[in-house]
Amino acid sequence: MTPEEEIAALRKQVAELTEMVAYLTKKLYGQKSEQMDPNQLSLLEGNDGVFSAPEQTGQQSSATDQVPAKKKRKKTRQESLSRHLAVKETMIDLTGQQCDQGHKLTSVGKKFVREELHFIPAKLYRERIYTRTYKCLECELEDGIAHLIQAHTPAALIPHSLASASVVAEIICQKFILGTPLYRQLPNWKRLGIALSEATATNWIIKSSQMVAPIYDLLWQAISAQRYLQGDETPIQVLRESGKAATAKSYMWVARTVKQCPQQIILYAYSKTRSGT
Repeated sequence: MTPEEEIAALRKQVAELTEMVAYLTKKLYGQKSEQMDPNQLSLLEGNDGVFSAPEQTGQQSSATDQVPAKKKRKKTRQESLSRHLAVKETMIDLTGQQCDQGHKLTSVGKKFVREELHFIPAKLYRERIYTRTYKCLECELEDGIAHLIQAHTPAALIPHSLASASVVAEIICQKFILGTPLYRQLPNWKRLGIALSEATATNWIIKSSQMVAPIYDLLWQAISAQRYLQGDETPIQVLRESGKAATAKSYMWVARTVKQCPQQIILYAYSKTRSGT
């Protein structure tokens, strides 16, 4: 190849690469549309641009004649507040109830000024439960034996434990509704006044779940009697599960009634495997 031919070949290659770079740059950064490059040759002679411009069908609008998106209406203050919120009315009274001349004033009405939302932080307190002891003096005079009678004590939620229904319900709500792990709840409980351990909170949840097992069984019977159900599974990993490695997959199933069902039920079921049972 002579030097002139080599220069011509290199120029041709540069032109092809330049065209390729321009095409790719336009594809990457250029305007996205259905229109084709007007410089591109057509396979059909004399098509008058039939296949080089986007087709307008029916009442289809052009790009410059689009309907703007409908703006979502902003909720009013009353719509954002739940109707179940308790309402406390505060009346600001006039001190002295006298005018500048010292005459006694008579109330003729009230004027609404503003509305505020107040929050009462969580509060933890200790309840010491005692039973009062009684003695029947007449029976003691008859037989000389002291007859002591005590009031009936309601059973504890968990024997030999500080747990109450309100505390356990809060732990369960934080974990399963708000998605806060137990170890992240512990600092908050410590600020409230109790140095709670993760093992103790876990035992409270387990023992409470055993108490409501009959309700779970009744829900299972009710949901199994439905003709249609909606279901889904979530693969999870369980630590320290007997017979399985920590990296092995377990499954949390959820089944729920359809929207048209008058009694809505959502049921969770844990399974070590994905078997049909």
